[in-house]
Amino acid sequence: PAAFKRALLLSAGFAALFAVVYGGADRLTSLHSVRWRLDLPGELAIPFLPPLAAVYISMNVILGLSPWVLRREDEFTALCLTLTAELLAAGVFFVLFPIALMFPTHEVTGFWAPFFKTADTLNLDHNLFPSLHVAFACTTAAAFGARRGPAGRLLLNVWAAAVAASTVLTHQHHLLDVLGGWALAAAAHRLVLRPSFDRMPP
Repeated sequence: PAAFKRALLLSAGFAALFAVVYGGADRLTSLHSVRWRLDLPGELAIPFLPPLAAVYISMNVILGLSPWVLRREDEFTALCLTLTAELLAAGVFFVLFPIALMFPTHEVTGFWAPFFKTADTLNLDHNLFPSLHVAFACTTAAAFGARRGPAGRLLLNVWAAAVAASTVLTHQHHLLDVLGGWALAAAAHRLVLRPSFDRMPP
């Protein structure tokens, strides 16, 4: 259908914008050495759990399925607009408030190595606060759950919480990065996603 083709084109446009903003912010930050520390006392003792890299990259998989899940064009457009607002806001923080990742570098071998390498590659090096991985997972869960019952919304929220936990337990983000991602998602939900869904016909 024409609406589905438009959704795929919108997905491609968002992916291109993401590459420019996310990749560009990482590149700009790599050109200087100014970094701020956000790790909390005792946080570096958090265990490293490489199997949770599979949960980490599940966000990219689930988000990629959104044109097939949100079959109404207005719902999918609302999700893309919300993600775009989060991306642009986070891009400003990435450039103006660069954070140092204080967790050690890990070498993972065995079965979970490809999962961790994928997660580590997707995360780039410098885009830490706020965690877009957390913001996008929370927003995707909210958009997917908007037309579903309590059980569906609970399952999606548990998944988003698991993604948030995985960002710390794979040592890709600090706790305050996660909190910043959640706050960004909450603001975008209130200002963009919820008003967009409220204006839609049932």
